[in-house]
Amino acid sequence: MGLLGIIYMLIYLTAHQGEVMLVRGYGKKHGAGGMLFNGVICLFAMAFFIFTDRDGFHFLPGLWVYGIANSVLYAAGFYFAYVAYATGNYFLTSTITSLSFMVPIIYGLVFLHEPANALSYLSLVFSVGSVVLMFLARWQKVEKNEPGKGISAKWLIATLITLFSNGFISIVAKMQQTAFHKLHSNEYMIITLAGASVSLLIMAIVLEKDSIRKTLRYGIAYGMGAGLLNGLKNAINIALIALVPLSVLTPVRKGGSMVFTFLVSYFLYKERYTKLQYLSILLSVAAIVLMQLS
Repeated sequence: MGLLGIIYMLIYLTAHQGEVMLVRGYGKKHGAGGMLFNGVICLFAMAFFIFTDRDGFHFLPGLWVYGIANSVLYAAGFYFAYVAYATGNYFLTSTITSLSFMVPIIYGLVFLHEPANALSYLSLVFSVGSVVLMFLARWQKVEKNEPGKGISAKWLIATLITLFSNGFISIVAKMQQTAFHKLHSNEYMIITLAGASVSLLIMAIVLEKDSIRKTLRYGIAYGMGAGLLNGLKNAINIALIALVPLSVLTPVRKGGSMVFTFLVSYFLYKERYTKLQYLSILLSVAAIVLMQLS
């Protein structure tokens, strides 16, 4: 990845963890209005791109195609994740949807013909193994506390749409960067986040009308902080996508996120892990090291 890529990755992971901590803090303290709250996050993330622009805004016609496509992916990911978690088992749903990181990797290797060797593929195996082990560890902890929620057609469709929606976000960003020669990233994200904000607001009116007032009362401050960090995270992610091949960036980003989450959980929240969870983290670290060596 190089020194610049490593610095960008550390900033990305720090911003991501800050956002997660604010979202978690809001959820534990108030826990209402998920759609509207995420809409607030998107709104302030959009504000980040508006205020950090330095070259003036150039909303070229072709840019709208990528921005609108990305906003649809954002909205679909939020809505169908809501459906999947409501109709299926939490841990099974979270494990399957977390495999969305494989979508840009496959795209990079198959369609962009990014270079790969035995170490690269071993890194991918370790990345998937890490996710599976984390699922098994969590499953053991809760001892199947959702026996009534099995596999249904509605759950399966919603879960797969969530997986592919989240996975294609990086692909669309890569396509936009290629088409516009790494320019107009702010305009692209403004269109994306504006569309996502409107979509999530509509969903909130339909699905969360009883909690809108509570969300607006308590969620603005949390949403503002999380949104600005989300904007920073997305800006750094676009820079990384322009700098690093998707098949390298994606597993490193996934593994780094798991390691950062572990460190925050262990030292800040004083959570303790099982042997399987420690093994999962070790696999994540091994995947990052192998990808760097490949």
